[in-house]
Amino acid sequence: MKISKLLATTLLTLGLSAPIMAGSATSEHMIAEAKKVTKSISAKELQKKITNEDDLWMLDVREPYMRGEGSIEGMDNEAVSLGVLVFDIESKIKDKNALIVVYCRQGKSAVLAAKMLTEDLHYKNVLYLDGGLESWLNEGNSVFNDLGELRLVTE
Repeated sequence: MKISKLLATTLLTLGLSAPIMAGSATSEHMIAEAKKVTKSISAKELQKKITNEDDLWMLDVREPYMRGEGSIEGMDNEAVSLGVLVFDIESKIKDKNALIVVYCRQGKSAVLAAKMLTEDLHYKNVLYLDGGLESWLNEGNSVFNDLGELRLVTE
């Protein structure tokens, strides 16, 4: 089991360090514009909310094949890919006033999803995790997957 966790940690580290979704000038512009109209939360602030057991939803907007990297354990968790968010989210999170923290690997899809949730779907209390799972792990927090709890090892 120890070797499996080491392998998973290594794969997770390599996966999260790979330049994913570098994006075009258009997508980078869309992300910059979305950041102007959405609110972010830092990994430290999110950890405090989870520790305090604040009532919140964790919304993972990564594609299904990316979710094996692990997820953040929160009070309530949902996974809805950005591409189908507009179609699926209202059946999963019905309360438009609920605190929703949206995350992805680097925060790029999350900020676009946060903008869609607030402007198009009229959710009132949406934050995106600034820096995504990368910032979460870099702050020393864990993610969880089928192998259990995983952390980045920086030694």
